[in-house]
Amino acid sequence: MPLARAYKIGVFDTATWAAVGATVTTTTTTPILFISSSANSDINISAVRCGVLGAASFPANASIVFSINTVTGTKAGGNAVTPLQLSGIAKASLLTAVSTGGGTAAAAITGLTATTSWWSQPVPFTAGSDYGDWKTPGFEINLPISGQFALCVTASSAGTATTFTGELEYTE
Repeated sequence: MPLARAYKIGVFDTATWAAVGATVTTTTTTPILFISSSANSDINISAVRCGVLGAASFPANASIVFSINTVTGTKAGGNAVTPLQLSGIAKASLLTAVSTGGGTAAAAITGLTATTSWWSQPVPFTAGSDYGDWKTPGFEINLPISGQFALCVTASSAGTATTFTGELEYTE
């Protein structure tokens, strides 16, 4: 029996799953996966996976920082994501909104400004570069109730329509 209800959300998880990443072309911190927590439940992230998918070319000697940030502003764009429940009695996630910049009809998430960083990891800015992190139970990334958060990408040098992926596993 699970201790909590576990869910997965990711950049590819639109209504029709498609391995199409979120495109980023700037050095500005850019959301690729947006989540909004309810007033009734915080979000306990136990796994983070992210990676660089591909582009026409990559800048030399550059890196990417993936981060989970609090975001402010009004979200526009993106595609709806329905969290996939991984265990427990079937129950809809308490997240009030989840959007991706990738998926079947990739559309940028706009209107948000990243503030507090809850987690970050640099990786080389090259095709196939990726990172995965599993948090020991009790040391999850805890995002508070009634907040807006995003998995973001920040590049040290702008790429050429580079696509990125990201996935979070969390419990409620």
